[in-house]
Amino acid sequence: MTELTSSAQAFETLKTIINPYAEELWVIALSPQLQVIATEMIFRGTADHCPTHPRDIFRFLILKNASFFMMAHNHPSSSVQPSDQDLITTRKMHNCGKLFQIPLLDHIIFSERDYYSMADNGFFKRLKGPRT
Repeated sequence: MTELTSSAQAFETLKTIINPYAEELWVIALSPQLQVIATEMIFRGTADHCPTHPRDIFRFLILKNASFFMMAHNHPSSSVQPSDQDLITTRKMHNCGKLFQIPLLDHIIFSERDYYSMADNGFFKRLKGPRT
């Protein structure tokens, strides 16, 4: 199994398999040692939207016996800045991860050449405040 400990590694792992024309949400299930158990596209959307639901993500994680997970999705527009919906979805998955005791380590937004890591940019530190 491959150990996955950074957003750069996740970007390198996923950049060749993500569709550049439609948004896709990928989930990486990780072991207690941060080794990749499985990677799967959970949702595919349109050029500018990808519906998500915690039920489908956590079904995958529970079936894979994940201890941690990372999420990644692409923006075909090439802008890697998170949208308001991206922030809402990340907060929701973070809270569900706490409930199921499968922590979300990062949500990465990709373009063909670049990425934005919510963990690297302090998003999860802000979630530890009063809104958790």
